[in-house]
Amino acid sequence: MDLQRINELIKKYTEGTATEAEKEELTLWYREKSYRDAVSYEDEEEVYHELLDRINEATGLNTPGRSWKKWAVAASVALLSVTAASLYFLKYRPKQQISQNVVSAPGKQAGGAILTLSNGSKVLLSDAENGDIATQGNVTVTKAANGQLIYNIKEGEGQQSVNGTIAYNVISTPAGSQFKVVLPDKTTVWLNAMSSVKFPVTFLNASERRVELTGEAYFEVTHNERMPFRVYTGSVMTEDLGTEFNIKAYADEPDVSTTLVSGAVRITAGSQQASLKPGEQAHYQGAMKVSKVNTDDVIAWKDGYFRFDDQSLETIMKAMSRWYNVSYIFEDQSLRNETFGVVATRQSNISVLLNLLENTGAVHFRQEGTNIIISRK
Repeated sequence: MDLQRINELIKKYTEGTATEAEKEELTLWYREKSYRDAVSYEDEEEVYHELLDRINEATGLNTPGRSWKKWAVAASVALLSVTAASLYFLKYRPKQQISQNVVSAPGKQAGGAILTLSNGSKVLLSDAENGDIATQGNVTVTKAANGQLIYNIKEGEGQQSVNGTIAYNVISTPAGSQFKVVLPDKTTVWLNAMSSVKFPVTFLNASERRVELTGEAYFEVTHNERMPFRVYTGSVMTEDLGTEFNIKAYADEPDVSTTLVSGAVRITAGSQQASLKPGEQAHYQGAMKVSKVNTDDVIAWKDGYFRFDDQSLETIMKAMSRWYNVSYIFEDQSLRNETFGVVATRQSNISVLLNLLENTGAVHFRQEGTNIIISRK
């Protein structure tokens, strides 16, 4: 977008004459610009002024604080990096800070993840040494140096069972944990917090590669036309057609959503079916609905970020509660559907995110034990 167009959009917005399409155009430019201009300093104030300078330079504006605040409210997300750890959402400058007792620590890539073997024994993966950690029939489970699990099948052996029955493993993550596993067919699965995936220890001689998911996971599938890869989440089945996709199916959420990043998938729920193109998301809640989405928002968790663009506070709090292992209570029920935009690393303390949300001026947070109490200012 050229500078003349940017200045025109900003002028229309500040005058209150911008159309919805023009506001969206400004939002998209601002989001892209803020990502490119993320900077790293020791001091938040220094970072704030640095980003303002860069935006002003790009637009040719010398934006005073009041105008900046108004413009920033129009844009969905502003991104800053502070000591390479925290990203601050700038709807406007902080007026107050959440009490410092709200410091629930962030989760970990493999902290607390549990592998349940076919014989029922459990392995706490954060405590397991690197190297081979289990053998099941002809399959060896190895923990790699980067913490992920890899399933290796001994060459020349086609056995699919242990003691005559199909052997299944389950990997589960508690609140505040995510995990990465390479399945026996070399498909890679990223498992989000409070999720589990069940799969056979080998897919050899099977008619399908069937896995069962609760919670949320991102799949990078090794395609095999002769042996389809299918993910079952309750009544919804997602079939790979050569693809990368995200499935969200938490028990406390009303629907199952499948988001296609690349390739193609087919979604089946009873008699309903939908085929997705990259950038599309299927929602199933009794009926199937397909819509366009920003896939970067959907899969940000996999890359270590919270990224919400005009999402309800209820949706944001659910994601935070799973990662920080806290509960939340709405004193004002109308706040559940209030929408916010925020981007932050998942390694930030929860107080950072709550401050970002509170600085919008509409919501207030306080902590009572492990509960976050949410009220309107």
